[in-house]
Amino acid sequence: MDAVRIVLLLVAAALASATMRSQRPELAAGVALAAGAAVFVMLVPGLKDAAESVAGFANAAGMDGGPALILRAAGVSLIAEFASQICEDAGEKALAGRIELAVRVTLFAMAAPLIADLFSLVTKALA
Repeated sequence: MDAVRIVLLLVAAALASATMRSQRPELAAGVALAAGAAVFVMLVPGLKDAAESVAGFANAAGMDGGPALILRAAGVSLIAEFASQICEDAGEKALAGRIELAVRVTLFAMAAPLIADLFSLVTKALA
């Protein structure tokens, strides 16, 4: 049911924003931003449940830092996607592209220690 409420909220916001855009573009952008923030807040409980599930699986498997990294990467990705879409809605495609590039670099930097551990495991297994 949450998905239906989210879709209805976003469709209503899109219609309101499209109606206002010709006369009050700043208000239309505010409506779109507020709707996006409201959806983000509505998704927090589901994200929390997913994070707890990942942590539970990791504990059962005996993994150390992998789940925390996965959860941080997912959070960075979600926030960056939200920011990128806001920039695109504001007509700033170049800024949206720079956000996406920065996030790719950040995610690679976050994953580098995990990749190094993986290479170490592979070389030990082959030796």
